[in-house]
Amino acid sequence: MTLHSPERSEPPAALTLNQLSEIMQVVIRVGVLMLRSGTVSFRVEQAMQRVAQGLGVERLDAYVTLTGITASIHCGDQHFTQIARVKSLGVDMNRVSAVEYLTLHLPPDATPITVSQLLDKIEHMPPQYPQGLIVAGVASACGTFAILSGGSGIDCFAAMMASGVGLTLRYRLLQTRLNSIAVTVICAAVATLVCYSTVRGLAQFGLLSPNPQPAFLAAVLFQVPGMLLVTAALDLVRLDLISGIARITHALIQLFSVAIGILFVLPLTGLRIL
Repeated sequence: MTLHSPERSEPPAALTLNQLSEIMQVVIRVGVLMLRSGTVSFRVEQAMQRVAQGLGVERLDAYVTLTGITASIHCGDQHFTQIARVKSLGVDMNRVSAVEYLTLHLPPDATPITVSQLLDKIEHMPPQYPQGLIVAGVASACGTFAILSGGSGIDCFAAMMASGVGLTLRYRLLQTRLNSIAVTVICAAVATLVCYSTVRGLAQFGLLSPNPQPAFLAAVLFQVPGMLLVTAALDLVRLDLISGIARITHALIQLFSVAIGILFVLPLTGLRIL
């Protein structure tokens, strides 16, 4: 009696250098999209790994920092390396989720072209929430923080007005591709000035705030880099020290820029926030 061994799948055919180049373009694009959307470094590496293996690559070595990606893919005796620079950073969890879903559910017959087309759709997705709704939600949160910090209803209203104007201005300035640090300084100064003007304006109608400091602190709360601090902590926990330290440094620079913006306005008003 003859025993038949179970059929084994044939090993994947070796890829040419040109094919590796096409795959690398897609893999790097996945990483850049996720990194620009504010996710943590290890999730970027995992997503790139899944796409590379789904497209037939044997191994991917990737090194991800806050502002750059270095990756090398290997197949047989061929390998291809590419470096990508990431200049614009933000937070878009809807895009992160879409890219993650794509990398987890790649079609069996996926090619670099089809994956690139799917990434085009993700990159051009409209925001999940309209800008006006985001501004209203952030303004409400800042106003609530003023009350939680010991302020009154007047402080709540002033913080809402200031943060709403400041965030709207931030959206407009970022569209001009102005340096993000300069944007942070300008928006902090404008928000503080609007808060001061609102408090003084309400005082003309007899609506005095006994303790306006909470309003001024809450007015710039929308510029606190919370997501950046969270991802920095996650990177440090996983011993991605370079990326984690870079994120913390970026967060501290942004907080320092907020302080500079406030200090530009306080001498003009004669107020103290502490």
